[in-house]
Amino acid sequence: MSRFVAKDNLTWMRHKAIQLSRQYSFRRRPVEKKRKKKKKKKKQLKHQLKMRLLVAAPLVLLFAACAYCTDAIETNEIEDEGDDDKVRADTRKEHELPIAEVFENAVQAYLEDDWRGCLMGFNEALYRYRRYKRMITICRQKCKTEAAGSSPIVAEDIEDLHFYEKKVRETLCLMKCNQDYREIAGAGALKRLPRKTEKKFVEYAAYEYLHICYFKKEKYQDAANAAFTFLIYHPDHEMTRRNLRYYLTLPGVVEEKIVNLEAAPFIQMYVRGVQAYEDENYKEAVGEFESSLGSYMESEEECRIYCEGPFDQGWYPEFTSSVANHFTFCLKCKRECSLNLNSVNGEYRNNLLSSHYNYLQFAYYKLGNMKAACAAVASYLLFLPADETMLHNKDYYSAQPKVTDDYFTPRQEALAYVKRQEYELMLLHYISEEFAVIDARFDAFIKKNSTKKSSKKKEKGKEFGKNSFARSILHPPPGHSPSTRMQYLGNLSVIRDKEEERETRRDRIVVKDDVRLIAAENELGGMNRYVADSFLNSTECDLLTQLAQIAVEGDGYEENKSPHSPYERFEGVTVGRVALMVYLGLTKPELLELFLQSTEAARDHVERYFDLDQQLYFTYTHLVCRTALPDAPANRVDLSHEIHADNCLIKNGSSCVRENPAYTWRDYSAILYLNDDFDGGEFFFVDDRKERRVQGIVHPRCGRMVAFSAGGENLHGVRAVRSGRRCAVALWFTQDDKYLEYERVVADTMLKRVRLFGAVPREGTHQAPLRYEDMLIQCFKEDEMLRHILRESS
Repeated sequence: MSRFVAKDNLTWMRHKAIQLSRQYSFRRRPVEKKRKKKKKKKKQLKHQLKMRLLVAAPLVLLFAACAYCTDAIETNEIEDEGDDDKVRADTRKEHELPIAEVFENAVQAYLEDDWRGCLMGFNEALYRYRRYKRMITICRQKCKTEAAGSSPIVAEDIEDLHFYEKKVRETLCLMKCNQDYREIAGAGALKRLPRKTEKKFVEYAAYEYLHICYFKKEKYQDAANAAFTFLIYHPDHEMTRRNLRYYLTLPGVVEEKIVNLEAAPFIQMYVRGVQAYEDENYKEAVGEFESSLGSYMESEEECRIYCEGPFDQGWYPEFTSSVANHFTFCLKCKRECSLNLNSVNGEYRNNLLSSHYNYLQFAYYKLGNMKAACAAVASYLLFLPADETMLHNKDYYSAQPKVTDDYFTPRQEALAYVKRQEYELMLLHYISEEFAVIDARFDAFIKKNSTKKSSKKKEKGKEFGKNSFARSILHPPPGHSPSTRMQYLGNLSVIRDKEEERETRRDRIVVKDDVRLIAAENELGGMNRYVADSFLNSTECDLLTQLAQIAVEGDGYEENKSPHSPYERFEGVTVGRVALMVYLGLTKPELLELFLQSTEAARDHVERYFDLDQQLYFTYTHLVCRTALPDAPANRVDLSHEIHADNCLIKNGSSCVRENPAYTWRDYSAILYLNDDFDGGEFFFVDDRKERRVQGIVHPRCGRMVAFSAGGENLHGVRAVRSGRRCAVALWFTQDDKYLEYERVVADTMLKRVRLFGAVPREGTHQAPLRYEDMLIQCFKEDEMLRHILRESS
């Protein structure tokens, strides 16, 4: 029979990501959060001491030895300094305060360089928050059990009154129980902490301060633990990443002992089970895996119960709507519990729960307990019914003496878990499908009746007219289909909010230090234009050129293979096409990631260079290659791309009018070049379309970018490509978020999905269709995880 191979699971948990430290050869002291030395009144502090809460971008692999440690995580002890009585008095005082105030006082201690007070305060806040959550969970569990076991007032269930009676009984129990955890949260606290305070604990904000305070007290191992824990939720927080690298160089810091201080309890048991399994100590392995399984189920149940908290609906719905809304809110929260438990040190392991049964089936077999082994096989197959290895094991066990069919009865906890999961997913799918139509209508109604916000264009008298939104539907930019946007989740606001959130984190995309300006307005002979080099190195250019190999003739040009010149073949690839190819397993995800990151760096540079006071959004991204045809005349005088402006129509030779069918929403443009091994293809600016008086010329080369405002002040064209293949990424930007490029949000979502769970190949599909948008929409309709990631990111 096939023995389950566990090396991957063990290797995955070992000390890996701290390799970040080896990327830097220099030593530097940790960077502290900015501190204000002046003492202020508490009311002022509440406004000024707000922590910067960063939302994690795509999950990165920050493995640490939390799962590798065999000992339980110890609570960090605070060394008492000075008068012990004072310390005890301070501790008693902290216990009398609400948790929110304990947290604020700890922040104040940090700002005043009171490192001991900082450590005591934050550790006290974390301890009390855990107790607070535990007390709420115990209270709700107890009340739910008591209500379920009570006899109804009337035996007959009339109009579902038994359900409501149980809820009334639960409520009475909760009101009594409430007094217990009010003492923990603080005498003046309500049932739950303020959302603002709880968000700080959920996002591990305390650890951003703690690692500095530990460092100042020369507790370097604790500093490394706290920094690593913060990075689990904020993997892109560069300041903390640098600090962790520095801590690894300090005396007494052992890389293998760095732990995630917020790791779920079952992880320790699971890892000990894996180690015992690898050592062929199957009796110990069974004990650890059974304990881990029980702990996992208990942790998820506690998480689900904690989800049953208050919900601010923001309006006053009818009774039935109120119940349904609150139920859906809680259900979505509960679905997050398994995802959070399966995320170990920032990496999602979709088979973590089912793998318990995989280990157990073989361990029980080696111990001679065939009935338990068969039950574990049946339980595993509930999660993955088509797993070939496990089906082979089932056949092997079935052939053993005394093994009967009833041996393959799934364990009760696995059966109940899978049944509940299937029902919940089906219910959420029903809600998503049925309410999407209503949501779309409501969103359209809001758009129709909302007041249009003022913009710089209106201030300058550039009229878009009453039907500007209608025009965008009649003449959408390439890759923009307003009729299909809603179909991903039935709510465009989710996509737009996701994009706006990403934009608020744009400082994470750092342009390379060696990017240099090589030409500005004076050198290029006009206003609002510049050229810069070194956005990409040669390797990155080669990779993006490889991406161009999946380009399709006419893609992005409404299937026109030679839209600008009869002597050149145009091949394009959009962000959406690349995302779909990655999702189907036809293209490497690293190429899409490079595509998105390099173009985001370009966008960020344009926004900062022009010092814009309004947000700059992508409206269209297009990687395009122009190839000279073999029969093209050698003495060509035509242009590869005629002289034009990007957001207006040239009339009377010189004037440029922003009107339909021009892409009037475009505000800035950029072209990022990938190669120079071709003849011709120079980009040029002119001041007049008829006279063609050249103001400036840009010669393409790898990593060079030309950027300019999109109006008539920057008329431009491209000279003929006489031989070879010219590849570049064309970028258009807007300051009107109504025209943001939704395919970038879709691409980011698909990239996360592939990183977490792998690609989703389709039999017989070797290329994305030319009109790929319908397939994109179909993927979101069929893949619940895609929709979940998109909702989560919003």
